[in-house]
Amino acid sequence: MKKRIADILIETLVERGIIDCFAVVGGGAMYLDNALALNENMNKVFCHHEQACSMAAEAYSRYSGVPALVCVTSGPGATNAITGVMGAWQDNIPMVVLSGQVRYAISVESSGLPLRYRGVQEFDIINSVKNMTKYALMLKDPLSARQELNKAIDIAVSGRKGPVWLDVPQDIQNTMVEVDDLYPNEVLPAVPSANELDVIELIKILKVAKRPMILAGSGIAESGNIDQFRTFADTLQIPVVSAMVSLDASYRENELFFGMSGAIGPRVGNFILQNADVILTLGCSLGFQTTGFAQDRFAPNAKIISVDVDEFEMKKPGVRVDSFIHSDLDLFFKVAKNKVENLSVSKEWIAYCTLLKSRFSPFDPANGLSKDERVCMYQFWKEFENHEPRDSIVALGNNTASSAKCQIGIKHKDQRIIVNKNCGSMGDDLPAAVGAAIAAKKTIYCCTGDGSIMMNLQELQTIKHYDLPIKVVVFSNDGYNAIRQTSKNFFNNLLLGCTPESGISFPDFGKVAETFGFEYKHCKTNGDVAEALNWFFAQPGRLFLEIDQKLDDPVTPKVMSRLKPDGTYSTPAIQDMFPFLDKEEIDGYMLW
Repeated sequence: MKKRIADILIETLVERGIIDCFAVVGGGAMYLDNALALNENMNKVFCHHEQACSMAAEAYSRYSGVPALVCVTSGPGATNAITGVMGAWQDNIPMVVLSGQVRYAISVESSGLPLRYRGVQEFDIINSVKNMTKYALMLKDPLSARQELNKAIDIAVSGRKGPVWLDVPQDIQNTMVEVDDLYPNEVLPAVPSANELDVIELIKILKVAKRPMILAGSGIAESGNIDQFRTFADTLQIPVVSAMVSLDASYRENELFFGMSGAIGPRVGNFILQNADVILTLGCSLGFQTTGFAQDRFAPNAKIISVDVDEFEMKKPGVRVDSFIHSDLDLFFKVAKNKVENLSVSKEWIAYCTLLKSRFSPFDPANGLSKDERVCMYQFWKEFENHEPRDSIVALGNNTASSAKCQIGIKHKDQRIIVNKNCGSMGDDLPAAVGAAIAAKKTIYCCTGDGSIMMNLQELQTIKHYDLPIKVVVFSNDGYNAIRQTSKNFFNNLLLGCTPESGISFPDFGKVAETFGFEYKHCKTNGDVAEALNWFFAQPGRLFLEIDQKLDDPVTPKVMSRLKPDGTYSTPAIQDMFPFLDKEEIDGYMLW
């Protein structure tokens, strides 16, 4: 039986359980698009920008654990999708991208010459995405189509996960082949796994430690092991701290979870890290967001044992790992399942950690506010928790208010936060909400800033068109708050391109909301927050809540360099955060 390659590709995706596609149609992908139209088992969501497609696919997979398909055309369609693919690459999220391409016979590659372009809207996308994908290939042999796609999917979802990309020329898309002539699938090498001896030795080390703890990395959620990790940690009964990009690993209601850690705090996790004698890191790359820039002073007296699927992360300059277990986390937890036990950690260590939690709250910046002032983001999130469901899904943009939420984390075990933190692209918010809504099929609370939402504002129409259950919060601070803070701290408040006066302005969001069919409400002061959130959570339908954020509303606490008399800067260790505590208080919390 003969079939068209485009149809074989889409059918293969469906057979592999990849049934949701985010796309912008185009001539270079015309046969792929036609195959999508003919396949009723593939759900199609059409965004208004290819960047939104890849960002939506990333959030979809982040929530569901299943890759989504991104289908774009050649040239600018492919290049537009790159930022979302980079975000998936850096955050270890699987994704399958199919891009159309000009006919191979008229392509630059077939010419053998160093041409910039040859066909109409041609661009050599594969060489541009090789360094942000696990596998990238132009499909030239029609008989290898199914084999290459299955190989790409296997690569995307195995080991350290990530995006894959197949570029399919038009003539290949439309080629008819005998299905029986297609090449057989390849078998990939096994991913690394811990063995019983590794786990037994690990437990021995933790048992004799006086101040053991777990540093939970983003690899836990990204590998789909949240439940397995929680069972593991609950069995050991030792303190848990999360890396800043690991927002779902644990929750604040858990008595042995002591919050986030790293360069933007909060303080509790950092003090615990700096005073532990054994740290077990799980799926954590120990990047600067976790260790701060003074890496030589990160957990200086602790033995660090790391479990990670990527051995190269542990070989980075400046990173100290005393013992490394090279393993996929899923396999590690399976091996450890019957080996772990309650470690009966000392009451003094637990009491110390609990004391820190009672002394420092992530909501401390909300203390002593005037009800008549513009809204403090910490006050907003404090009130937000009083209203949000115990199984809420919050999709964040990249702005100061989102960073504050990352510090705070989740309160209840079934809540989720969807955010791309490593890439940190503005404009990730609305596409992420779209992807999460398609995956979860429930209400998504999209919270972002005025600067971020402008980058993909057009996706409000996608939300309206598909009637997606998304409610939007926009923090308006008349510009780029983080850049304002940087200008204040480093450049004597000389502003550029971050306020209306320095070159950037924003629309009337009430009119924007009306244009896209959202019901709108404006919250101007701290005193208005509770009533605004009552409306936001009680009112059904598409809602748009604008928050007038304080213009000077920095993310605190955070590690901040100090200016020395000679004009250079000194970088403190992660326990010494701004706003700076008295040296006596810091020393009082240091156990070494």
